[in-house]
Amino acid sequence: MPAFVGCVILESLESLEPLTGWTPVAERVVEVPDDPDASTWHVCWYQIDAKTLHERLPSLARAMRPHWYAHFLEGDNLCVVLSGSFFWAKASDKTTWREFIAFGDIVGIDRKWTENVPTELPDWVQAALQARRS
Repeated sequence: MPAFVGCVILESLESLEPLTGWTPVAERVVEVPDDPDASTWHVCWYQIDAKTLHERLPSLARAMRPHWYAHFLEGDNLCVVLSGSFFWAKASDKTTWREFIAFGDIVGIDRKWTENVPTELPDWVQAALQARRS
């Protein structure tokens, strides 16, 4: 079964309940002094099997605060979770991103975020995943 790797900033959630039982494979604390919602971000990357991700998406979307998003990748499959909804797209084809970008406008996410959802894992996350496999 394919595994998705996804990023959730803990401050983006009203409740951490949708993450119950998930252990981050990589995490960092980042100071973001110009963010009006949270000046410190707890950036957590999770590796989740497809079945579990599909089961949790509705509750994750309900817990997501406006102005925030989470995203999950598996190959070219991209899932973006926004406040109240989630969307499937192709990481390599930005024409498939239109629906979540438009919804992001509705829930107040600046397009600089929705138009630039990362489609590759950061090096530090790749290293953590590699170490986990070893």
